[in-house]
Amino acid sequence: MIFHTDFRGIWIPRWSLADKNKIFTHLEGRFNHIFLQIFALGEAYYPSRYAPSKRQSDEWLKNFIAEAHRRNIKVSAWVNFHYSWGYAPRPMTQLHPINHHPDWYVQDIHGRSILEYSVGELKKLGLEGYYLAPANPQVQSYLSNIAEEIIENYDFDGLHIDYIRYPNDDFIYDPLLRSKFMRRYYIDPMEIMTSRDFQKRYSLWGAEDLKKKWQRFVSDDLTRFIKDLRDRLKKKKPDLLISAAVKPDYISARYDFYQDWLTWLNSGYVDFVCLMSYTRALKRYFSKIKKSVDEPRRVVFGIGLYILKPKEVSYQVKLVDAQPFAGVVFFSYEQLKKNKAYLHSLILP
Repeated sequence: MIFHTDFRGIWIPRWSLADKNKIFTHLEGRFNHIFLQIFALGEAYYPSRYAPSKRQSDEWLKNFIAEAHRRNIKVSAWVNFHYSWGYAPRPMTQLHPINHHPDWYVQDIHGRSILEYSVGELKKLGLEGYYLAPANPQVQSYLSNIAEEIIENYDFDGLHIDYIRYPNDDFIYDPLLRSKFMRRYYIDPMEIMTSRDFQKRYSLWGAEDLKKKWQRFVSDDLTRFIKDLRDRLKKKKPDLLISAAVKPDYISARYDFYQDWLTWLNSGYVDFVCLMSYTRALKRYFSKIKKSVDEPRRVVFGIGLYILKPKEVSYQVKLVDAQPFAGVVFFSYEQLKKNKAYLHSLILP
């Protein structure tokens, strides 16, 4: 699917859902796409068969989608996939994976689960919380089931996937992913990275080649999951718009987080991407993306209201509109609600 440069989106975080249909009053008709967060930190904001539910009634959700469609606004279900829990005390419910499936979480190069890290240790590493292991087949089934129940039960126009990545390049050593690699190459990737005599046995060139194979293997495995999820959801709902919130620099996304969104986009595994380009230097991404993305009109630029003044937002919107990209999405509703001056920067073409 190719967009024209008229995409005007906004992220509505879960803590704003209490506003329900009052949200439309604050938006003042300036947006044509809403990303509504209904699954985050392993909890659903609708009655779910697979996850702890923060809301036992979904009447509000059905009414919200209906009202959005009445106003010609598309709505995507915004879901946080692999980021499973943050710094808060762990949930009590056994239905949450952190209690029911502790073996589902990523491990570091020493085989230590991220669940064994304290909040203080995570903060020192710059991590926002605890991540599920993307390569675990049970994790993939769990997340796919949640995505499918959302699109089957509600009239969403799209599924917007956030945190579909590894926390960083230190936590890619869960046993199932390592075993997949060993079945193909007969070498434990943990040995590649930690053994002192590995280079002696395989030479410097051979060791470096195996290291690159392992890193490529990790990102390719996540890409296969994206493709399989796309196939499953499109079979149920062919017109569904599948999008992903991604790191803005595709090279860093690929090598630091194993989020190869450039391949996802160019291969059609997602319909469009929303770059989390929260910076004052937005245009630094333009040239690289135009050269590498087959269809730039499938790229939406995320604008971080929380770090910008209204005049700066207006400037960034104009910058994007002058390029062959889809448009912009604001992060987030809460800032816009507090300061309506942000609305003046956004007029539907």
